[in-house]
Amino acid sequence: MESLVALDRRTPEMRWREARDESSIWGDLRPELAAAVSQILHATMEDELASLLAARPYERSLDRVGYRNGRLRRWLASEIGAIELSVPRARDIVYRPSFLERAARRTSTVDELLRTAFLRGLSTRETAALAERLTGVSLSAATVSRLTAQIDGQVAAFHRRPIKLAVRYLLLDGMWVSVRGSNGRASKRVVLAAYGIAADGTRELLDYRQALSESAWAWGTLLRSLVVRGLDPEGVVLVVADGADGIAAAVAEALPDAAFGRCWTHRVRNLLGAIPLAERKSVLRGLRAIYRAPTKRAAVAAYWRFAKAWRRRHPHLVARLERHLDSLLVIFDLPLSIRVSLRTTNLIERAFRELRRRLRSIGALSDRRSADRILYGGVTRLNELLARRPLAAFTQES
Repeated sequence: MESLVALDRRTPEMRWREARDESSIWGDLRPELAAAVSQILHATMEDELASLLAARPYERSLDRVGYRNGRLRRWLASEIGAIELSVPRARDIVYRPSFLERAARRTSTVDELLRTAFLRGLSTRETAALAERLTGVSLSAATVSRLTAQIDGQVAAFHRRPIKLAVRYLLLDGMWVSVRGSNGRASKRVVLAAYGIAADGTRELLDYRQALSESAWAWGTLLRSLVVRGLDPEGVVLVVADGADGIAAAVAEALPDAAFGRCWTHRVRNLLGAIPLAERKSVLRGLRAIYRAPTKRAAVAAYWRFAKAWRRRHPHLVARLERHLDSLLVIFDLPLSIRVSLRTTNLIERAFRELRRRLRSIGALSDRRSADRILYGGVTRLNELLARRPLAAFTQES
């Protein structure tokens, strides 16, 4: 057993070895340090206000230019914890302590951390709890929401930024969310999103826009914005989207040289939903034979076999498939290695899945601007991940 050394015989080196980390050295002194700093700051404020008013408290002076008018409670977040301040006020004169930024009670580093935490998926209450753990200051959810409003400029810049990706393939899809209006009632809005892929597999969610519906006008507004910001209409060879009526018209106007392909996942889901459950396995087997065919010729032959098997029993099923068959078979004009990635909008659906996870904990979004900020946070994070993960099949093809 190690023998104990008397306190008066311990060397400085021995004392330092007993301290495991910085907190063990300073932890017990934090209250005293905070009290000392508080005294210094209050003395500083008294001196500054006396200089501003040209008089000390209760001092009679011909040079006096104003009078004190009570105090205002504020908190200052520091490395040694939260320090409560009693900021003196003056009548008819604005006084702001020199060591505080205007209307700020937390350091800019903490502010940025809280904004990032909110965008990364924490709710306002969770962000407020994080702030209290970091600084010792209790913040309301409303205060955190006002703090995150500071990122509105970043959101606007994202929607205006130049499109630098040389987009060859474009995926379009919409995600429905609940947003509260000015009357406090939640209503459904759709988030329209455009996902671009370059020839080498580099990809990016280019932009998103809230709309009341997936109309041709709403989709056209988003696509025209992308073109104005640098998307090359002649460079896009294929646009893949779901079956919404407005998308095809918007694509034909904004990207007239691009082929339009419909998402097989959406089409299959809609077709299966129109028939009895007992027959869905057989129908799905026939549909898979079409979109998994090795060539376009084989896909057409598989369609005719499907039509022959089901036209008499479900004529509307076959008619609905045949109505959009050309846009469903466009995928066979592409190299075999990249068809799986482009015959559906599953790539953009995966992005929506992460956004839905974030939105599920929030419920109905408080308003359109709040929704835009939260979506911006999710999209920014997604693009950071996509930048490091180009699609391997496209890389091999380019």
